[in-house]
Amino acid sequence: MLARDAASAERDLEHLLARARELVARKREMTGTKSDTHALVAEHFFSRLRRSLRGLMRGADAHDEVKLAEWVLGAVVGDAALGELAAAFDRTILKASGPQDYSFAGRADFIAIEEVLQMLGAGKYTGCLSLEKSDNRLDVYFHAGQIAFLDPHHLVRRVLPGVTPMDYREIGGEQLHVAERRHREHGIPVIVSLFEAGVLRGKDFRIIVRQLGSEVLFDFLRMQDQCYFSYRRIDTLPDFAVQNDLRLGVTPILLEVTKRLDDWRSLQRVFPDPKAAIQPMPDMLARISGLSLGVVEIKLLTLIDGEASPERLASFVGLPIHDVYQLLVTLAREGAIVVPGELSGIDHAVSSVHASLQAAFDALDANDDNLAVESALDRVLGDDAQAAGRPAGGGRLTFRE
Repeated sequence: MLARDAASAERDLEHLLARARELVARKREMTGTKSDTHALVAEHFFSRLRRSLRGLMRGADAHDEVKLAEWVLGAVVGDAALGELAAAFDRTILKASGPQDYSFAGRADFIAIEEVLQMLGAGKYTGCLSLEKSDNRLDVYFHAGQIAFLDPHHLVRRVLPGVTPMDYREIGGEQLHVAERRHREHGIPVIVSLFEAGVLRGKDFRIIVRQLGSEVLFDFLRMQDQCYFSYRRIDTLPDFAVQNDLRLGVTPILLEVTKRLDDWRSLQRVFPDPKAAIQPMPDMLARISGLSLGVVEIKLLTLIDGEASPERLASFVGLPIHDVYQLLVTLAREGAIVVPGELSGIDHAVSSVHASLQAAFDALDANDDNLAVESALDRVLGDDAQAAGRPAGGGRLTFRE
């Protein structure tokens, strides 16, 4: 309106927006001063005022004392209005970007997520820990120090394995899209929506929540340098967390995820870069002819074309990248694909989480069995057991491999 030049006005607007973005960035990083906002708005207002005054001085009212007084009064009132606008702007920025809404918050490259989880568990807290990175978010609900619910906003697994290699269940892309939209609009967890829609009918709800949630948690832990976290104390958890309380201790899930992290480091020795394309051998199909492959493995093989990376394969197949790496290692052992890293020693370093936990439970069961047998023998033999140098009622701790 003042310049009567659309191109000039557009340039001024772009300049103002750029300065405003710089100001908001400084405010969010707590590097700006309290006067920065006032200075920016004053600069903008002053440039417009100077331009309009120049037009006034060149006009017929340049020697009118009343007109000039009105301009001065307008400038004074305008400065007061600038102060009020700057104060309101500052309060809005701080409210939108500051940590006032959280009990505590931070970056995971400074405080490890594992330490935060252990602290919340040991303190018997009730609330919600939110983990966030560029492509996903995971809400971990706590009740009295135990994990009550795991709510991933985006699933890293779309294929659920069945009893046999040829048996599986895949979550359709459209079904997943609808569930994620309900989460954004109504706050209903994705897994809850999939069960309500009958996509996961026949599965144990709590087992699925733990499996899918822990896989997303692993995805955050392996990329902690890109993660932020925030915790909010909540007096009453949402209904879905109360009705489906997992009652999951922090230590068991951390042991499970830590085992995955150890395997992940071993797997990365074979494929160091998850973004690098996997190269097939010319005789790949001949080398795997003796393998017993399931549907998922066959689908993975069809996608290895020399251009797809492990990350893209995970997205196409619908498996977590940890599982894709294990399948690639199997193919690498058969010489079906090119190995960019070191394959030696990987056989003993990598095993499934379920196998590791099962081995631990078998060892504990073996101890219980041995102690029970020796205790019964002690009660029967009595003095003979003591004469053999072993106290009655006692036994040796032995583990079965």
